[in-house]
Amino acid sequence: MAQDSKGIFYGWYVVLCGFFIMFAGFSIINSLHSLFMVPVTKDLGISRTTFSIALSIAGLGVAVASPIMGKLLAKGNMKLIMSICVVMAGAGFISYSLANSAVYFSIIGFVIGICVAGFSNIPISIMLTNWFYEKKGKAMGLAFAGSGIGAAVLSPIITKLISNYGWRTAYVIAGILIIVLTLPLVLLFAKKSPAEKGLVPLGSDKMEMAETNVESEQNGLTMGEAKKTAMFWIFVLGIVCFALVAGGVQMHIPAYLIDIGHPAIFAGTIFGILSLANTVGKLILGAVLDKYGTAGGAIYVGACMTIAMAALLLAKTQAFAFLFAIAFGFSIVISTLGPPFMTNDIFGKKDFGSIFGIVQVFFVAAGSLGVIVSGVIYDLTESYRAAWIFFLCLFIFSMICVLAANSMKKRTIRRIKNISNQKIG
Repeated sequence: MAQDSKGIFYGWYVVLCGFFIMFAGFSIINSLHSLFMVPVTKDLGISRTTFSIALSIAGLGVAVASPIMGKLLAKGNMKLIMSICVVMAGAGFISYSLANSAVYFSIIGFVIGICVAGFSNIPISIMLTNWFYEKKGKAMGLAFAGSGIGAAVLSPIITKLISNYGWRTAYVIAGILIIVLTLPLVLLFAKKSPAEKGLVPLGSDKMEMAETNVESEQNGLTMGEAKKTAMFWIFVLGIVCFALVAGGVQMHIPAYLIDIGHPAIFAGTIFGILSLANTVGKLILGAVLDKYGTAGGAIYVGACMTIAMAALLLAKTQAFAFLFAIAFGFSIVISTLGPPFMTNDIFGKKDFGSIFGIVQVFFVAAGSLGVIVSGVIYDLTESYRAAWIFFLCLFIFSMICVLAANSMKKRTIRRIKNISNQKIG
């Protein structure tokens, strides 16, 4: 049965584990590292551009490691791999306290990026797709909401540490926090599948009724089968496009708001509201995905993004700036929940780890390029307006790609299974 003897489905403890991984490990490494930029660059005499490039090397580490980690986590000892990666990431963050050059930050950042691939999005997504056949969107929304809440809670703490004790000591304490707040939850609750607890997934009774249906997650595609289909590459194109939007818009919002006449404190307020909307938006999108699937989720975020970018173009008026923050926060959560949920929904769970690992490579690489694309458009036009219009069109195109791939899954899976059966016969 799906519940334990106390009536609490164990999968929710797995969600709790994912939440704290995102709350501490992921948010400190990915969101809060920017808090160190000013003190580090001033003390070491390096430019902010150089420091930013050094930090972006961590993204390269994630991209390189994702397909490998996808396979290792799916087939190996997930708890052990995650534990090692958490400890190494925390130790790497601690070792930043010894840094005296951008090269040092680059090398350690690359190693930390590899570790992030091994303990965050990929294993959390694998666990949740195994534990939840229904309420998967809700589970993912709750788990991944940890990153936004963690950034909000830990930001003032780390800022205070840097101010009071210096950036080197703050790195040590932040690294310890990564390990202390994340490792115990991994050791206690990380379970790759319900079979490890003698349980079955939530909603497995409904899946059993659909076992003969080619849409069943159990009858999904292998990586080898998926990459030979147009459906896979259309889906990847959609992932690349909305990753470009996610990376290209958010980082330039404060600069744009200041350019159009708002004070810096207002830009900071808008950014804070956006972060809050992002956290709430994960829960809303999770519910939408559960009820309406990939197609419903794509249409919902497409509508929110259209409102957001239209409001951004009119953001010289404060009311539209606030509307942008809310609508963009609700839509951009697709970059967190979309890749794992949609990969599972379209390709099934048969080889989810391997397929999602490849999808992550494209997503991380495209997200890193987004910031550059914004900068190039701004330099060419001396305005962000063209960039916002471009990104709105790109996002709508990305959702069309996702909808197209989703509409192809029935006949594609049926065709591949027929071919496979003919070969067996």
